[in-house]
Amino acid sequence: MNMKVNRWKILSIAVALVLGYAVNSDAFRVDVDKDTWADFAVRGQLFYSNFDKRSPDDYRRDYFELTEAEFYVKGQLTPLVQFFTQWECVYKPLKLSGEVETTNKWKIDRAYMKETGVNLVFAPEFKVRFGRIRTPVSRYHQRSDYGKIIPTEYFYRYDVHGVFTGNVVDVKKTALNIREPGAVFFGDPFDGMLRYHIGLFNQPNNDNAYEGLRYTARLAFTPTMLGFKPESSLKGTRKDSYLGKKDILTIGAGYSKEEIGGGLDNEMYAVDAFFEKKYGSMVPNLGFGYIEARETHDVAGEPKDSAFWFVQGQLLYDEVVGFGKPAIGAKLERMQSDKAYNNKDATYDRLSVALNYFIKGYNAYISLCLDNVKYRDGAKDYVEDNNKEDSITDYSLSFQFKF
Repeated sequence: MNMKVNRWKILSIAVALVLGYAVNSDAFRVDVDKDTWADFAVRGQLFYSNFDKRSPDDYRRDYFELTEAEFYVKGQLTPLVQFFTQWECVYKPLKLSGEVETTNKWKIDRAYMKETGVNLVFAPEFKVRFGRIRTPVSRYHQRSDYGKIIPTEYFYRYDVHGVFTGNVVDVKKTALNIREPGAVFFGDPFDGMLRYHIGLFNQPNNDNAYEGLRYTARLAFTPTMLGFKPESSLKGTRKDSYLGKKDILTIGAGYSKEEIGGGLDNEMYAVDAFFEKKYGSMVPNLGFGYIEARETHDVAGEPKDSAFWFVQGQLLYDEVVGFGKPAIGAKLERMQSDKAYNNKDATYDRLSVALNYFIKGYNAYISLCLDNVKYRDGAKDYVEDNNKEDSITDYSLSFQFKF
């Protein structure tokens, strides 16, 4: 009996030693050898919100919400083959409209695959990514869910009354859909001064989703000769801020073409720019993006267009005050769809302001945020016809973690 016990002890010690050597100081990084490794991460976003009234008969309400909890792995099998996978469990029983969530119960009850892909790195100038991945059209499509300066959800969720996500038009499924199964050919020629993406994706918004492909293209430029660093990530995402770790100047342009329901030939043209530079203890950044989306909907059989733009920025004090580094961020965005309701353009404006406190970068990040949404023109007519408020101001306190 003692012999068996000793054998198990010896085996346990051996396994512990192997794992001790395999896992380096990054805690969740596993190095098999110099060419094979994997990074593991658990991350989440927790919110307390004070919701404004959504209708004349409604009231302000307090609400705790766990918007996301994720398990994420990225790594490399060989210098040629990289991979990533991201699984999310969402808990959203209350919509931002104030209604109890019922339509996405499958997301509440269990985890689902958010993104998974493989990179084939033939050379820095030529790579291939395939899987359920980002559609590289604009910076909006490449945005990082855990690299935001405004912590609340992006446009498609903060369309509180769903004017642009199905009740009048549906631009989320067309112009602003950011992930689809497909393949992207991309590279970083001239040491990252240029970055190109050419993509082929499914067309889920087509009447026959399995006929034809969606085509996308994007080109980005960084003046590396001036000391700015190119942006890159294994899965192709971009952050709202790099928190003073490197100076960034990126100018990009993109294009997309697909057929969508009703025989519409949807084309998108996008331009955007991002700047961030450290000046002593101050790190300002500024970002801009514009997307012109043609034939997103039809009115009386005539194709109509939509446009989306945003301006955002942050000023970070890159010194520890108390436990972390303070910053203030702001964002203004607008969505407009031509003649979408009562023969008027449907217009949505959102202003967000956030006081951010980075305890350990984005890995431990607290934010106090204000969001003001205003519906105008045809969108205002729609919400008033449905006895809803056309101007809403919410407040939130959030915490983001990554380990």
